[in-house]
Amino acid sequence: MNKDLPYSFSVPSSWYDGFYKDEGNTVKASRPFTLLHEDKSRKAALLIHGFTGYPGEMVRPGEDLYEKGFDVFVPRLPGHGTTGKDFIKSNKKDWIGVAEKALISLEKEYESVSVVGHSMGGAIVAVLLSRHSEIKSAVLCCPGIELSAMNEKTLKAVSFISHFVKRMKQKWQSDPRFHMHYEDAPDDDQYLGSEYWSYAYPKQIMSLMDIAKEAKEGLEKIKSPVLIIGAEKDVLTSPDSIYSIAKTIGESAETLMVKDATHYVYYDISQEAEEKAVEATVSFLSNREA
Repeated sequence: MNKDLPYSFSVPSSWYDGFYKDEGNTVKASRPFTLLHEDKSRKAALLIHGFTGYPGEMVRPGEDLYEKGFDVFVPRLPGHGTTGKDFIKSNKKDWIGVAEKALISLEKEYESVSVVGHSMGGAIVAVLLSRHSEIKSAVLCCPGIELSAMNEKTLKAVSFISHFVKRMKQKWQSDPRFHMHYEDAPDDDQYLGSEYWSYAYPKQIMSLMDIAKEAKEGLEKIKSPVLIIGAEKDVLTSPDSIYSIAKTIGESAETLMVKDATHYVYYDISQEAEEKAVEATVSFLSNREA
């Protein structure tokens, strides 16, 4: 995180009206943030993080987009980045709702709005694209539209369990090889891991799958220019799905497969992979503004 940039750790509170209000506090990594030019830009970039994710994951593309002249907005989705108890109380309606309300708000203030989504955020952006043809351009990074582990048998099991179990313990440990770009990275990573990534949340997984389904069903409606970024070593989403997604969207879609990249490509183990993904994101959106 470049502390010389004009970070403000908030977004308009009105974006959250009508949706789940978190009871827990956010750690530094989870704070929503904006990067605004002193002379207001005519173009805005809205960045949406992923499932059990947090705004700090979007620091790299956010900073680079700001340097290219965008005013940048990164909301925190309800239930994320606070406590597992909050996460249990949030769902698809809250996550898509806040993202869409943010988009509509920004479209009233800026000449053009571009959007970037990572993982579930990519699926949410796909939903927004199918509903809002006025979006200038978009990047879907490792979009959570076709999830590797979610076959029909697994889905049925998760759906059944969701009626009885709020969360289930699962193995997780921090991996220091990833490049964390937010403040207090080690402490925040451990805390978020203990609250979110150390558990599976069946009802929230079903919400995730509902978003993926809606995103997939709406692909043919997308007309805005879209870049779909895949990660060669992604084990959470199907890397090759970027090609089928692009084919369904049609001629307005482009693809990029990033070599040696993991699902977490915006702060990846491979610095080269991270740079390629961020550079492609910024270049694609910037060129559509020319």
